[in-house]
Amino acid sequence: MEPFLKQVARFLYETHGEQINRISVVFPSRRSSVFFNAYLNELVRKTVLGPEVITINDLVSKFSGLQISDHISQILLLHQIYKQETGHEEELDDFFFWGEILLNDFNDIDKYLLNPDDLFQNISDLKEIESRFEYMTAEQRKIIEQFWGTLGKGGGSANRTKFMQIWNKLAAVYHRFKEALTKDDRAFTGMLYRDLIEQWTAKNAEALKSERYCFVGFNALNAAEEKLFRKFKELEIGDFFWDYDPVFVRDVQHEAGLFIRRNLLVFPPPEGFHLDAGELSQPKITIVSVPGQVAQTQVLNHPEFAGSLMKDPRFDDTALVLSDEGLLVPMVSSAGAQYHKINITMGYPIQNTPVFSFINQLIDLQKNYRLYDGADAFYYKPVIALLSHQLLADATTKEIVRAIHAENKVYVRTSDLAENDLLKLIFTRLTRWQDCAAYLLNVVKMQAVRLGSSREDEAEPALENEYLYQAYLAIQRLTETLEQFHPAKISMSLFYRILQQYLQRISIPFEGEPLSGLQVMGVLETRNLDFKRLFMFSVNEGRLPNTSTTHSFIPYNLRKAFGLPAYEEQDAMYAYYFYRLAHRAEELVLVYDTSGDGMGSGEMSRYLFQLLYDSALEPRLTQLNFDFKSTESAPISIPSTAKHRELLLSRYADRRLSPSALNVFLDCRLKFYFKYIAGIHESDELLEDVDPRLFGNLFHYASEMLYKPFAGREMTNEHIVALLKNDAVIRKAIYDAFKREYYKDSSLKDVKITGKNILIAENLKTYLTRMLENDQAFAPFQVVALEGNCEADFELEVEGQKRTIKLGGIVDRIDRTKEGLRIIDYKTGRSLVLKFNQFDDLYKREADNRPKEILQTLVYSEIYRRMHGVADILPSIYKIDSFFGDEFDPAIKMQGQTVNYSSIAAPFAESLNELLSEIFSPETSFDQTSKKRKCENCPYNTICRRG
Repeated sequence: MEPFLKQVARFLYETHGEQINRISVVFPSRRSSVFFNAYLNELVRKTVLGPEVITINDLVSKFSGLQISDHISQILLLHQIYKQETGHEEELDDFFFWGEILLNDFNDIDKYLLNPDDLFQNISDLKEIESRFEYMTAEQRKIIEQFWGTLGKGGGSANRTKFMQIWNKLAAVYHRFKEALTKDDRAFTGMLYRDLIEQWTAKNAEALKSERYCFVGFNALNAAEEKLFRKFKELEIGDFFWDYDPVFVRDVQHEAGLFIRRNLLVFPPPEGFHLDAGELSQPKITIVSVPGQVAQTQVLNHPEFAGSLMKDPRFDDTALVLSDEGLLVPMVSSAGAQYHKINITMGYPIQNTPVFSFINQLIDLQKNYRLYDGADAFYYKPVIALLSHQLLADATTKEIVRAIHAENKVYVRTSDLAENDLLKLIFTRLTRWQDCAAYLLNVVKMQAVRLGSSREDEAEPALENEYLYQAYLAIQRLTETLEQFHPAKISMSLFYRILQQYLQRISIPFEGEPLSGLQVMGVLETRNLDFKRLFMFSVNEGRLPNTSTTHSFIPYNLRKAFGLPAYEEQDAMYAYYFYRLAHRAEELVLVYDTSGDGMGSGEMSRYLFQLLYDSALEPRLTQLNFDFKSTESAPISIPSTAKHRELLLSRYADRRLSPSALNVFLDCRLKFYFKYIAGIHESDELLEDVDPRLFGNLFHYASEMLYKPFAGREMTNEHIVALLKNDAVIRKAIYDAFKREYYKDSSLKDVKITGKNILIAENLKTYLTRMLENDQAFAPFQVVALEGNCEADFELEVEGQKRTIKLGGIVDRIDRTKEGLRIIDYKTGRSLVLKFNQFDDLYKREADNRPKEILQTLVYSEIYRRMHGVADILPSIYKIDSFFGDEFDPAIKMQGQTVNYSSIAAPFAESLNELLSEIFSPETSFDQTSKKRKCENCPYNTICRRG
């Protein structure tokens, strides 16, 4: 079946022959003209001059001395006039949204040739309607009467009052706005149409250079377009060609024919043109349901449908029509693997690109500037987000991020970030909005050069460079426009908000070879075009038709009364696009998303229901499912090998294996493997707030600082009382702890503890004070060691050979009281137990509350015994949650009795040796714990699939 545009091209060529250059062909869109010329080229038999091909907007512009003003300039001008007329001191960024609505309303008013004074009239006397609107029908006047009558019954509510205050000024705003634009020879689109119609004279007719004007493929005409068509009809130089399916034209209830039925009566096609609408054709229609928005794109690679797509299709063979523009990139990715020639005829929102998020992060960075220790600095979160962004991340930025985490830099100095020219530019402090604009332009430009140089070998330009280029143009246009409108009144925050709103409304135009390959387009771009095979995606209710609310300041009732388009007209337009596009296709694949996630309903479009139940066609329903099996991961178990054992034995022959490593082995052998054999280290995490682990480190170091002056000396009750009275000493210990453990820099001269950390510092002071008070019960005592290194050799028999390893670590505190020598371990965790019944309790790997802290303290006791030959040791644990009890007792208990290590040294040493032998045994397997609760906070839970 012949495409509509080819039918028109054939008729015009046969009618005008070699004189076809004397006519003009007017289309609603540029894409139609490209296809029309292609068809005409196929029909001509010898070289001829072609007709003028023009869009309706270009035709109107030719007759006007005005230029279309850019969008931002219009809003800025409208904002000034709005404030002057209404007296509202509304900020520009707050007005931006409303300004766009008013612009759309003013555009509609002019395109539909309405009297703004009538529309924006406050009618308090309903009798006035009859006389004022006598040019309207009785039905229109009734709608207006109902609206103002209902509004009058609303009383004096605040919303009504505010609405009327603005409503009464809109006519004046409209007139002043147009006067200001006209003064500068500028206009908005509707203004051009109105100016042409209202100023039409015989002089306009004389300016028409073509003998005939052919209007092709229009549907919903606004009042200005209808009058323009009438002008050409009255001059007898206008021909009108309509594309439609007779089925929906004959059915007066069918919304797709709402406009065409009237157009055919008022502007009939030329005599001799008979539209081949393909009434006898029966297209092959398949409705495909897919569970997932992006998953819809996999239809192209499905064997059932991929065969119908040709590798090098003709320009009108196949089209991919996207109801959701967000599908563009995944669609191209899916199709590009097989089809190398793809022509995109639609815009892609810049807010969906990495460049938009990059610019947002640059703005967020500037909002988080701080003066830190007298130097320029930025808050770490936007810094890390920016350095990790896909457009910026490289080896240099990764190293900076690693350093920020390792050194716990909450505020990062600019001097620590200036590793190259680009980073030096990015991390610059700004003070004026003009500087912000120049800054963004320079960053985008330098980033484009950087990306371009990294892709010198690529034949095709990178997509990111196109994104950057369009962003650069947008920022440049906005800056130039803002410079013309009171730049002194624009703050940095206002500039940022306007820029973000402006960028959200920009689409990137893709340019390709229009007459080759697969055609990828949006629904609106399909006007007048016909394809043999059509793949339509996101054919969901809410997407097709697009049911998003059209914002307007003009109430719905008044829009209907004055003939302005409302949602009914929008639905009718989309119905026309769908049925016009579908009725000539030989094969039609309609895909919809069943997932119903996000903003989608998961329901097929009403048009699909109509095809299924209200048409003579017989669509086939099918599903594209993905069989994802959610099975539990198989347990991981790594058998011990000779290589593993030799690695451990050689490694810990010179350096010490810590008691905490023994606890790791008991908790989860696989975790032990990851950490101590594979050498996978936990990643550094920057801690803005103090977590329990960091709190413990702070407490340990602050305690060490308090007792350090007494190391090797006796500490009396008088010393402790003096410390308790010296608040400055305690606070200095806390600040020193923050320097080392939180800021990772003991050389800092001054430390600012802010936010939640102020409370943490106060809690530390409370616990440290209470510890000193509790220690009074043990005074006098000698401070033997603080954070002292403690290690000893342990001999093992491994596979018949004697091997020696070192076991050891750092003991928090060792002191000597009148009861004896104490090995003290500070514990800031909760729910710790200080008692056990038998040694087996220490090694029950699957027990919920295994006393691992006791095992660790006893191991240190054994190490100390081997180092010094002393077994008379009192292993003790300082649990901070027990500091405030009636009687503080840190001693470890076994079967209710205080443990003196000398009484249990032999059996404990034997049990410890058994544990070490198990670690180095060939029979050992490094498997996962069965207690999955332990995996919740494990740093390796992603690797072992327990995350």
